[in-house]
Amino acid sequence: MEQSNKYIYSTQVLEWMTICTEFCKYLENCRGEEQARFVDVMRGLLPMLYLKTSLLSKDIDAEGYNEDSVTEEDYNYIRANVAAIMKEKDDYLDVFVEDFKYSDQAVLCTVSENLADIYQTVRNTVEVFREGYEEAMEVAVVEAIDSFEHYWGQRLLNALRALHDARYSDQYE
Repeated sequence: MEQSNKYIYSTQVLEWMTICTEFCKYLENCRGEEQARFVDVMRGLLPMLYLKTSLLSKDIDAEGYNEDSVTEEDYNYIRANVAAIMKEKDDYLDVFVEDFKYSDQAVLCTVSENLADIYQTVRNTVEVFREGYEEAMEVAVVEAIDSFEHYWGQRLLNALRALHDARYSDQYE
């Protein structure tokens, strides 16, 4: 077994895959969840997902490309379910988005879209690991870390901030 193959079976990666799987499973089954419970669960899962992803090393030699398994329908299902749960608390203003560079006003974002974006990358990675091809798993780790660093890590933090506000606002359900 090569050194890079050992890394995909390391405790660090396996713990990360565990939280990735739990995050996906919860989002896939959250339809009809009460807003208070949903907010509390996400406030627990998102920091763990952020921490476990940030601790991963992409110093493995992985080349290739993995096909996405998450469809547009899957993405829209997650987004719509989260939006239905979050109701009026789905929308929030944000300045940590690309569009803000060209505006002097905060940009309207949604928790549901952010979580669906995170779900898409994480679920694609979970599916690659489920298939069990080591080379593809290595590529999936590197792709997920790159995407985390440049895209969904910030979306996770933005959603978490909005969820914090939803939890501790005066109108908490």
